[in-house]
Amino acid sequence: MVENAVADLMIQAGTVVTVNPNREILSEAAIVISEGKIVAIERDPQRASRWRSKRIIDARKRVVFPGLVNTHNHLFQNLLKGLGDDRVLQRWFQEVTGPAAVHLTPEDCYVAALLGCAEALRSGTTTMLDFMYPHPQPLLSDTILRAFRETGIRGILARGFFDAGQEAGVPAEILQPADAALADCERLIETYHGTENGRIRVWVAPCAIWGQTPEGILKAKELADRYGVGMTMHVSETPWEIENAQQRFGLRDLPFLDSLGVVDRRFLAVHGVYFDAHDIDILRKRRASVSHNTISNMYLSSGPAPVPEMLQAGVTVGLGTDGAASNNNQNMVQMLKFTALLHKAVRRDPTVITAGKVLEMATIDGARALGIEDEIGSIEVGKRADLMICDFHTLATTPNHHPVSTLVYSALGSEVCTVIVDGQVVVDERRLCMVDEAELLSRATTRARDLAYRSGVLSGLRHGGRTLPDQGG
Repeated sequence: MVENAVADLMIQAGTVVTVNPNREILSEAAIVISEGKIVAIERDPQRASRWRSKRIIDARKRVVFPGLVNTHNHLFQNLLKGLGDDRVLQRWFQEVTGPAAVHLTPEDCYVAALLGCAEALRSGTTTMLDFMYPHPQPLLSDTILRAFRETGIRGILARGFFDAGQEAGVPAEILQPADAALADCERLIETYHGTENGRIRVWVAPCAIWGQTPEGILKAKELADRYGVGMTMHVSETPWEIENAQQRFGLRDLPFLDSLGVVDRRFLAVHGVYFDAHDIDILRKRRASVSHNTISNMYLSSGPAPVPEMLQAGVTVGLGTDGAASNNNQNMVQMLKFTALLHKAVRRDPTVITAGKVLEMATIDGARALGIEDEIGSIEVGKRADLMICDFHTLATTPNHHPVSTLVYSALGSEVCTVIVDGQVVVDERRLCMVDEAELLSRATTRARDLAYRSGVLSGLRHGGRTLPDQGG
């Protein structure tokens, strides 16, 4: 390397948790970034002096991790936090989320997406897949893509749709013929996919078996294949979902999807709470991936997914927050602890999922589930510079005996002080760089209140300080 080479950014780190193939944890290393990529990792601090950098971040008392990868979300639901408490999935959708979705406007979706992306970035998420399924008005997905662009997050917009399911509670106002929905998806792919230096992508997303026709699913797969993009779908989240497939098609939902030829290496199955051994074997053979949404599955009492069995079979499993109407936040750091502890408790085995494995699920495995593990998910030369820097000198995270254990079991998310996406600093010492936080909070509060009243979701609920929520939700 030429002496005094110029870089855009250099991080002088106390500790670097690389999640590289050797799972190395480096002490006193420097990460050198140029044109959005990691161009060098100097393990000897003295060698870092060979670089002249436009900016140097002093993280010598801090820990650098790969940015976290959220493989499943519904950003519009950021306006619905706290409205769907104490319901199973079917009631939750029919009484809260579905009615609210009917009344969404472009401004609602834009503000909700800004709020969700901002919250996610502040707690270390650098990549997010948003599964946008309700389209009562045109161009709602465009507003979410706009929020991706403006906040600086790495975003995948999965353009979802229902082309059936009124008898299952899908409001008529958000039903769309598959041809119309997929024409819009193709427009989004043509317009946005690969923009912002590849930071923005578009996928195809038939919502769930209970809201789809086989013809619509096949057309969605054809579009995904034609453009070489991913396809994602809610699968086996509840027994009700499986029963719907068996009644209509004579098979459980995943085997039915496999019979259509849609389960392959670019297929991301969301939830999989009720996957059985045959389902897991299908996923293994087809090299499909799974998004595990621990907190949402607990919130809706759906149950624990067979994640240990999937991991043992070699299935790639990433983590997802799910929407804020069933989480109720965007904090992926929180997801780490819940995931590890849920499976330890269910299996009564403290080793069934380790802190290290949970971190992998939130970084390199999440990247693999999204098909971009060659670009992100670990700190390696040649990869995009998507990083989070944590300050563990806090009451919650002191003492820090091991950085991975500290992140998974002690951290709250507020320890994230700096976030970098594609080489750009988007959170700087806990300050959002691209968003006016005070203005956003005001706008989001107003939009959320308006949507809740407009949709009628608030009628009959006794929140707001009048009485406590009762046992019926």
